[in-house]
Order: sequence, then structure tokens, then C-alpha cells
Amino acid sequence: MIFDISDSTFKTIFDDEKLHLPLKWTGVNFSGTLESLFKYYINRLEKLTNEKNTRRMNICIDNVKSVCGLIRSSVQYYLDGFPSKAYDSFDEAMKILMQNQLKIYQKSASENIENIKDDLDLYRVVCVWENTPYNRSRVFHTPYTLRSKVSTNRYSIAGYPSLYLATNIDLCCEEIHYNPHASLAIAARYKLERNEKYNNTHISVIELAVKPQDFFEDRNYTDYNKRSFGNLLNNSEIKKAYLLWYPLIAACSYIRPNKSDPFAAEYIVPQLLMQWVRIEIAEPRNGFDQLIGIRYFSCASIKASDMGFNYVFPVSGKQKSSEYPYCPVLMKAFKLTKPHFLSEYYDMRECERDLRNDYDMNFIDS
Repeated sequence: MIFDISDSTFKTIFDDEKLHLPLKWTGVNFSGTLESLFKYYINRLEKLTNEKNTRRMNICIDNVKSVCGLIRSSVQYYLDGFPSKAYDSFDEAMKILMQNQLKIYQKSASENIENIKDDLDLYRVVCVWENTPYNRSRVFHTPYTLRSKVSTNRYSIAGYPSLYLATNIDLCCEEIHYNPHASLAIAARYKLERNEKYNNTHISVIELAVKPQDFFEDRNYTDYNKRSFGNLLNNSEIKKAYLLWYPLIAACSYIRPNKSDPFAAEYIVPQLLMQWVRIEIAEPRNGFDQLIGIRYFSCASIKASDMGFNYVFPVSGKQKSSEYPYCPVLMKAFKLTKPHFLSEYYDMRECERDLRNDYDMNFIDS
């Protein structure tokens, strides 16, 4: 069944606090919690009326239902102890979603999304033990030789390194629970190397950083050229894709009720997505290495979700050399500054300003 959705109807669907993200839950029966959310969402879609409007979006409700059913099945399979079946179900959902991708920003030079170039600055903050000079590799991903130090995260499993970045230092510090009175930390600014001819890498990002309320509120998110994030969402194709992608974004966006528990049901879907990404990047395509990241808002808390955007890029699994126990794809995809100590600045924003003015950027093996 195809629904014809107007802008006003889109607003009616998502201007509902029950669908706003991130979501809190009781910590009991994650599969049932997802089922309730998906039923509520589908019910709202099915009650749509075809109002006359000059801007309309066609959406296939059957595809939305299929994505919801497959994601919930993958969660239930996982909870029942069948991780392979969980992934197979999730993979079927991704086949539907990738037919109508949610694309907002450009990543590789070959992409052209309404001439919008995502010339963004990204940051990484790492806690250290000594107040000594550090090179760029210290703020890169955890080296392969230290896999035992990699804990379970929302978009990565224990023992498998990923490069986590954020759009500002405040958010970086929030994510790692940095306490300036109890620890030392260093920060660096990152830039994507977008030239595919130079790095032989095609870069793309799965977009999960959009919340329903972002379409209607005056958000403070801006890119490098100070364009409003909200203005970029005022696009019928983006809204159409969002209707389909909402179930996946929501399933990845539950706040943990108890962060001390060893198992987090909230991580099932994000980790299945990361597994899907890792399979996609396993082999080069058309002569190019594949680098696929995920962009998402923080789910550490409601407050953190409004602080900016996080990015995660998994390693390829390959090691450049014994001298550089790092992912060769990531090594040629990012330039970064040398680390700056946060303690050398009055506050985090002063450090961020200094990093933006630091043009000594290079690859970690340079």
C-alpha cells in the first residue's frame, strides 16, 4: 500500500513526544518494548489521510512494516541465543533500507548531494597517564596489539577497535566521562581525506543522527560553513527516507537504564548494524577500499543527545605493519593535528578554538 504524505501530515506523525529520541525504557523486555513502539508508529502511519498539498511524499507502508518486523525478529533471535539468525534477519532489513538511503551530507568527493559539502571538523579526546608529549597515533584508534583494552560499546563489540569521533570537544568529554580534576586528557582535530584518487578509498556514512524533533525545532547544529542543520532537513526526499529509517534509528537510540549491567540489550541493534558495516567494507569494490561510518546522536542522556554528533568508523581488520598496528584504510582516510593537553586551557571551548587554528595536520605515519 502506498501512502501519499504531505508536509503537514509528516509533522503530525513526528510531532509526538512518544516518538521523540533518544528513548528511555524500564530495562525489562527490550523485544516487547520495541514491539510496542513499532506498533504505535505503524498505527500513526495507517491513520494518514491524503490531504491536498503541493509537496507530497509517497511511502510504502509495507516496507515500513517489514523493517519493523525484521528488526524486532533480530532482537528476539539474539535474546534467544541465536546470533546468526539475528544477523540474517537484520541483513534483510538493511536490504530494504538501502534501497532508499537517508543521505544528508557528502563524504567522498565523487558524491554530489544537492551540492552540499560536509567540510566538517571532528575531534577525539583520550585520557592519558603522564604529562609528556604524545604523537598523533596516541589519539587514533586502539592499536591491534591492545585489543584486550577494547570494551563493549554501543556500536562495537569487545576486542574489535573502532575510531570514535565527535563534532565538538564537549561531547567527546561527555562520552568518556572526563573529569578534569581527576585525570589528564589530550585532544586532536580530525579531517576526512575526501580525494578518492589520493587515498583510494570511498567513504560513506550511515545516517542515524536525525531525531524526529529536529525537523521542527530550531536546532543549533551547524556544519563548517554555518548552514543550519534544520534547513538541510527541509527536503521531501529526506523526509520520505526518514519515514522508512525511523524504526532502525529508534532501535539504536535507547538510553541504558543501568550502565553497570554487563549486558546491554540496547546495544543489540547497533552492534548488528556495525557487523553489517564490517561485512560491507571487507572487500574493495571497483578498485576502491570501502570505509563506512555511522553518524549518530549520543544516547548517554537526553542532555548529551543535544550536544552534537558522534561518528564511529570500524577498522578493516588489516594491520599496516608491525611498526604501525593500525588500520591502513583509516590511516589514509584521516589527517589530524598533534595532540593538545586539555589542562593547558581555561576550558574545553578554548582548546577547541586553538585546535581549529592548528593547521599542522597530517597522517599518523607521517
